[in-house]
Amino acid sequence: MSLPDFSSAAELVMPPQGVAQRGIVVLFPGSDVADMDGAIEGVNGTVVSRPMLQVANRLACAGIASFRYNKRYVTGPTTVDRAKFDTLNGVDFAADGRAAVAFVKARANLQKLPLGLVGWSEGTTVAMAVSASDPSVRALVLMAPVVDTPAHVAQAQYLRIGKPYLARFADSGGLDADAIARADAGPGGDLAHIFVRMFRGFRPGERVNPLLDRNADGRISFEEADPIIASWYADGPNSGLGMSSTARALKGVEEAFSATTAQVLMLQGLNDSMIDPSAAQHFARRPDVHSRVKLITYAGLGHSLGSATSTQNDKLLPVAQKPLDDMARWLGEALSR
Repeated sequence: MSLPDFSSAAELVMPPQGVAQRGIVVLFPGSDVADMDGAIEGVNGTVVSRPMLQVANRLACAGIASFRYNKRYVTGPTTVDRAKFDTLNGVDFAADGRAAVAFVKARANLQKLPLGLVGWSEGTTVAMAVSASDPSVRALVLMAPVVDTPAHVAQAQYLRIGKPYLARFADSGGLDADAIARADAGPGGDLAHIFVRMFRGFRPGERVNPLLDRNADGRISFEEADPIIASWYADGPNSGLGMSSTARALKGVEEAFSATTAQVLMLQGLNDSMIDPSAAQHFARRPDVHSRVKLITYAGLGHSLGSATSTQNDKLLPVAQKPLDDMARWLGEALSR
């Protein structure tokens, strides 16, 4: 598929021979570097799950074709032209999403099929933006939806996950190098370990991060770290928020909802580390959205809708069978209306 300054690898998955075709969906993966499978790299550098590939294969069995593609400048699960990729923003991802929909609609064998979109995490904001400009989209599936603004979602992650996880290894409200090493070797999930790395030293001889150890005593207290980390996540294009900053991100589901006409299914794990599940729950209860939004929550599942024993131990494992089956069933009904 042709995107600006980039030829994206893509795949169209059709239902098996003998299975009636019920619709076509375009898939949008999560944040940062993402190939067409939405491959997630674990802490040891290996790919631990491929949620978009799982979705494509399950929907094919239900008679629903799917189209997925590499994000712009991405050539593999973890390979990317980083210099170019880092110039992109949400508007670019939405434009690429519309190009994917146009690519599908241009195929003679797909033109008469009802159209849906499936987004995961950041991809839910792309799905909402694409749907807002295309009234032919009948159905939206939002996996771990970014309901609040992306900036607010990212800003909440340290206090929801990072600090509680680190606190398990702290003594008297702080961590020395040994405590940070224990946290690094501990059972936390992907997001918890991102914050552990913030506390580690990053130059030879540094045992703790000197930017957080303001009094240079070799120990980082939360009293020292909390305001500094908050300043790093201030809402600005050059802050630690990156693509989640208001200047670069698309609207969250709540803000974008009124611009769409599609039926919406939200799938939310209750042990989601990245996104507070209460946002989807509160949104789905609103009287003005209840008529066309269905929310299904899953105990024991995390951000990838894979198994997670807790929010702090969410390792973005493969999507569980139940949400895949729920998605296939709902899409089959929504696309046939």
